[in-house]
Amino acid sequence: MEADELTLVDEDGVERRFRLHDAFDVEGATYYLVEAVNDPDEVLLLKEHMGTLESVEGEDFDRVLALLEEEG
Repeated sequence: MEADELTLVDEDGVERRFRLHDAFDVEGATYYLVEAVNDPDEVLLLKEHMGTLESVEGEDFDRVLALLEEEG
């Protein structure tokens, strides 16, 4: 496995490989932007929470991306 790849387990217990694009901190939380190795169109925004990674969706997703654009 390459250094920029990670394996995540989904809600159904299925392991899937992702490529890490970026890791950054927003408002005291760490976020990861990843792309599925087998499907480059599948991009996820994940948030580190209590030692696990959770998908960020909906309003939280939009808020984090807006904050990133402001910083960029």
